[in-house]
Amino acid sequence: MALLAYAVWPTWERTQVSELVADMLDACRNYFRAVVARFGREDRTSEADLDETRRAWRRARSSAEASIDRISSEPGVSADRLDCLASILASSHALIHAMMGLEAGVVRAPVRTTPEAFRTFAHDVEFTLYYLAAALRGSAAANQTLPKLREDHRRLVEARGAFSASDEFVLIETDRLTTALNTLREQVIRCLPKSGS
Repeated sequence: MALLAYAVWPTWERTQVSELVADMLDACRNYFRAVVARFGREDRTSEADLDETRRAWRRARSSAEASIDRISSEPGVSADRLDCLASILASSHALIHAMMGLEAGVVRAPVRTTPEAFRTFAHDVEFTLYYLAAALRGSAAANQTLPKLREDHRRLVEARGAFSASDEFVLIETDRLTTALNTLREQVIRCLPKSGS
């Protein structure tokens, strides 16, 4: 009966799932931007912004999860595609945990100064998330020249003298973030349609 309903009124979640996953990456980028903006600030307004962007990410993630659940019951969706989408969700979860670690650290003990290497790293994280979302939306050029986040993190570690001893959490969480985002990048690229197909 369900297959007959699909034949008569197809909803084809598979046409929407990439957009919803891209929306989740956009929400993740917005949350990261709010966390980075919190560095050097102690006002309550920034905490409210953090709370709102974190809630927006959770809503976007729930929408992406629901879409992936729905696509799993559609005919013609390969196991590889489902595995790829589930992997993106898992990596996005690891990524957001690293961002929450940064947030928790900066709320507990505000970082007074951020070295240029951190600003470069933060810019490249945002850039990567933006272009991965664009790639999921069909931009052919979006995944061509992405920053080398591990190199950015190496420069951040070299600048560790610019952080106080209580700011060590920045290096730990940015390392976790780098690993998660590099993994996410590989998974998004694997999920993209192959050229010529």
